[in-house]
Amino acid sequence: MTTPDPDFNPYQPPTVGDLEPARPEAQAPAPLPWEDRERFPGFWKRVGEMFHLVFNDPLGFFERVPRGSGFTRPWQFQLLLLTPVFLILLLVFGALGVAGSLATLGTPSKDAPPAWIFPLLIPAFLILIPAFMFLGMLIGGLFSHFFLWLWGGLKAGEPLHHTIRAQGYASAFISLGGMIPYLGILVQLAGFVWMGMGLARMHRTDTWRGICAMLTPIFLCCCVAILAAIMIPALIAARH
Repeated sequence: MTTPDPDFNPYQPPTVGDLEPARPEAQAPAPLPWEDRERFPGFWKRVGEMFHLVFNDPLGFFERVPRGSGFTRPWQFQLLLLTPVFLILLLVFGALGVAGSLATLGTPSKDAPPAWIFPLLIPAFLILIPAFMFLGMLIGGLFSHFFLWLWGGLKAGEPLHHTIRAQGYASAFISLGGMIPYLGILVQLAGFVWMGMGLARMHRTDTWRGICAMLTPIFLCCCVAILAAIMIPALIAARH
């Protein structure tokens, strides 16, 4: 018969050697290159990596949007991509307007704007367009979040500002692609589907919910346009 060890305590805590090694936790994805200055200190390197990420991992792009509460960085990225394009379009149309005004100097018209007004459009553009971009980012993100909630896609509890930040970055690429001649409308429609799939992945919900949430405003606008096209001529005819 074995003699029990008088120093043995069955209630003593396990020693370090008895413990199982801790399992490595899942690492959070790296933030977007635009906000990751430690890995990409160069300005144009961050811009290039943003395009590389969109084309190589378009859905993972949304998972890497940081949860920061500020909207300055996505707004700055929108300004970087869209301001030069808008400025070029404004210069082209401004030059055409000045040429048209100079061509009609001999035959002045009451409806034609004066030639001096076109150079003033550039500073007005530099003041108003950034403000409109910021408001568009906030309103667009708010509507996307609302329609995601309407389709039951917010059960994961992702906050509103996360949706706004993600839409701010994605809409910059969609707006830029929408300026391609002849293909802009198709690019924008495909961009809305991409954004719906990305937001669904970010909010950890069904893909169809995200796509429906992004296409619902387009469907409602089409219904309103069709209704107006039917009702307005009918009201005019009834008035006369």
